[in-house]
Formats: sequence, C-alpha cells, structure tokens
Amino acid sequence: MTDLTSPYPTDTSSAAAAADGVKTAAAEKTKRAKEAVSKAVKSARETATEVAQQTRTFAAEKAKVGAAWTSEKAKVAHTAAEEHPIGVAVGAFAIGLGIGFLIARNLD
Repeated sequence: MTDLTSPYPTDTSSAAAAADGVKTAAAEKTKRAKEAVSKAVKSARETATEVAQQTRTFAAEKAKVGAAWTSEKAKVAHTAAEEHPIGVAVGAFAIGLGIGFLIARNLD
C-alpha cells in the first residue's frame, strides 16, 4: 500500500520550528565556511610570504656567485687577450664566420 503521510509538517507551528531549524543549520554552515575560507587565506598568505623570502635569499646568493664567477672569467679572458691578441682576434672572427654561415643557411 502507498503511504499517504506527508514528510512536511501540516500545522504552522511545526512549519515555523522546522524553518527555524533550517535557518540555524544554514547559519552554522555559513559560519564554518567563513572560518574555513579565513584559515585558507591566512595559510596562503603565510606560504606566499615564506616562498618570497626563500626566493629573495636564493636570488641574492646566486647573484653573488654569478658576480664572482663573471669577474673571475672576465679577468681570465682579459689576461688571455693581452697575452695572445692575434689568437683572440682570429678565434672571434672564426666564431663570427661560423655563426654567420649558420644564420645564412637557415634564411633560405
């Protein structure tokens, strides 16, 4: 047989109580959702701050290493150029000629 009883309240006081219950539950869920979003935003800010600090530190260290490496290599190149100016000039010409040939070949 079919059950004809309605799952919804039939009198107004029961309906009002049910509506209040729904409102309370919705308010509680909204409150929890706001708290969760607040925690997520706070966590994201902390993570972004930490990553930015690590990046700054890493970049500063690498810049120092790069500057030292470049300075050393520049000094070595300068010394080599002073000791063998013709060799450096011929080497630079040969490299330029090779690169020019490759570029001209790719233009066709």
